[in-house]
Amino acid sequence: EAARRLFPQTYQGMVGFRPAWFIHINPDAPFPRYTKTIDLTSRPGHLFGPVEDKHAAARLIQIVEDAFDLCRYYNILLDSPTAKACAYKEMGKCPAPCDGSISLDSYRQLIDRSTQSFTAPDDLIGTQSRRMQLAAAELRFESAAKIKAYVDQLAPLGNGPFRHVRPLANFQFLSLQRGSREGTAKLLLITPGQIRHVASLIAEPLQASDILRLLIEVATAGDADVDPIGAERIGVVAHHLFLAKQTSGIFLPLDRLDDKTLARAFRDLQKQKVKSGGEHDEGLVKELQAL
Repeated sequence: EAARRLFPQTYQGMVGFRPAWFIHINPDAPFPRYTKTIDLTSRPGHLFGPVEDKHAAARLIQIVEDAFDLCRYYNILLDSPTAKACAYKEMGKCPAPCDGSISLDSYRQLIDRSTQSFTAPDDLIGTQSRRMQLAAAELRFESAAKIKAYVDQLAPLGNGPFRHVRPLANFQFLSLQRGSREGTAKLLLITPGQIRHVASLIAEPLQASDILRLLIEVATAGDADVDPIGAERIGVVAHHLFLAKQTSGIFLPLDRLDDKTLARAFRDLQKQKVKSGGEHDEGLVKELQAL
């Protein structure tokens, strides 16, 4: 924030943070498809993320398209319903809205169901795993094998570079950062496009219910619209979320927060080593020195 105010023309290169990558889909579009994007401003449809980088975003789209047999060739879909279907229809891997085999309305419903991959991947995988177990118990081993292959296909969802994927409106975290004195902490509430200091801790919280109520109240009152500066803030948070090891504070999803996790996060914060100015500070320091 300070770099933006002091150096509005050059701050982006100085701080060195990459933008956050999200997946966009509008099931109600004339010809809906998943796309990767760093544009988080308001538009029709849904935004899901963040993912680790643009390559992970492309991989996630491929996983969902394969899992739900969605159209892979958008240029053919644009000619629906009079297009000539591609080989995926013959392989039984696409319902072929392009040649009218199913209506575009039915295809939009399929797209809408596929968003469960982002909103509740564990529920989706759990449902398919139970189907597999039932098929095996009924000695339908061929069906069980097919469902197992499907479960394996879904397995990457919610893990690795996709572990923080959620609807943009649910991009809500509590970050614990070191306070001004040893053994203290600042609580930063992160909502879509906003990072706010909401409270400070002078010791480990024993009963965090009051803090939790405050966080939920503030988060609920926030504005879900994201402007370009808000998108930059999301990029900063995403940078820290995907670090191999948390070394710059603790980040907790707001929907999984309770007394125990808050107390444990406070203890983990105190164990972190204090970092001196790192590589992201160098450009800013040089420009300040030049002044």
